[in-house]
Amino acid sequence: MKQKIFTILDSLGIKYENYEHQPVHSCNDAKWVCIPWKRVKSLLIRNKKWTNFYMVVLWDDKKLETNKVREMFDDSKMSFFEEDLMVQKIGLRPGSVSPFALVNNEEKDIKVVFDKELKWVLIGFHPLQNDNTVVLKMDDVEKFLENLWFEFVYWDL
Repeated sequence: MKQKIFTILDSLGIKYENYEHQPVHSCNDAKWVCIPWKRVKSLLIRNKKWTNFYMVVLWDDKKLETNKVREMFDDSKMSFFEEDLMVQKIGLRPGSVSPFALVNNEEKDIKVVFDKELKWVLIGFHPLQNDNTVVLKMDDVEKFLENLWFEFVYWDL
């Protein structure tokens, strides 16, 4: 699966480094993985009516206050994706979620929110599988998302 992401990154002329490691299923599992970046987490949330979907990316040691996302989009109460919905929307199970997974979101119905603290950093994401981490600049993550026709915002989370 990772080759799909590498092919897109290469076609866009994006420079990246790929690190192979043992599979990790959570931020806690990833703490032993030695990669030159601070860890982030990508969380999928939905509104109460199941009509609006969000991917929120922030430092792994930061707690997501879903009310901030709700207020930002003037939406109803938020909940985390159930595994079934995750598989339906991005074709992955928990532990492999990242903005790269949006390549599988054919409906283009997931809004992407990055913590504003991530704007100018090197960042690492799983390339559709949790035994690899791709490190690249946030500018290049933006380029990747724009290529997929996904909009994104930076917000103080």
